[in-house]
Order: sequence, then C-alpha cells, then structure tokens
Amino acid sequence: MGNNIEKLPLKKRVVGGIFIGLFYALLMAGYDYYTDVPFSFLKFLFHSLVFGFLMSFVFRYKITKSKD
Repeated sequence: MGNNIEKLPLKKRVVGGIFIGLFYALLMAGYDYYTDVPFSFLKFLFHSLVFGFLMSFVFRYKITKSKD
C-alpha cells in the first residue's frame, strides 16, 4: 500500500492560495480591529499575498492512498 503523489494544476493552486490568503487576512484584520489597531490596506495586502503564496507552495501536491 503506497501513496499516489500528483502535482495539482497551477490554476487550482492559485485560486486556492487566493481564497486562503484572503481568509487569513480577514482574520488578521478582525484581530487588529478587536485590539484597536487602525486598519492598514498595505498590511492586509501583505498578509493575503504572502500567506496565500506560502499555502499554495505548501499544498502543491495531492497525495492519495493507492487501492492496491
């Protein structure tokens, strides 16, 4: 019993990275709002781009168990 390792298509990785990055940036903006830190668009953009890029890099492979 082994694992099948497939590389995800680029479009799927980019779309997933955008959604994950925006979700993380929204959470961080909510935390900043809760702690009375003023909203910064540059910080929001930085969080969404960097975290989205890192997550799309980390999750670039799809690993499934083989049915052998």
